[in-house]
Amino acid sequence: MKPQTRDNLIYLALGISVAALVVADSFYSEKHGTKMWMPSKFAFRAVTSSGLLTYFVVKEMRRRKAMLEQILASVLFATLVQLGVLFALRETINQLPGLSYSAIVVVVELFFVWQLTVEGIPYLTGRRR
Repeated sequence: MKPQTRDNLIYLALGISVAALVVADSFYSEKHGTKMWMPSKFAFRAVTSSGLLTYFVVKEMRRRKAMLEQILASVLFATLVQLGVLFALRETINQLPGLSYSAIVVVVELFFVWQLTVEGIPYLTGRRR
């Protein structure tokens, strides 16, 4: 099986799993007369932006042919910095509308964290390009 086919099957399985969970929660809440479970705006934004950052860091580090320990260190460092920034600005992030959040935090802040991670981790792990 080609790597791209395998990756596409993994993405499809994850997408179907998430959709199944949402549908199951919807049916459960309808049957029992309760409200559907929804994460807070901050939790949703923290998870999605951290997921995007992880994807971009792993993709760039693999392109640079980094070792597994460098990739793991990069993901850990980027996630910690990202969550630190998000928790430091929690009240501001909760008040931003979705479009402003996407433009300011997801684009600008993720770029700076990504750039810091991709350029800094090889020096911290002792293995430069």
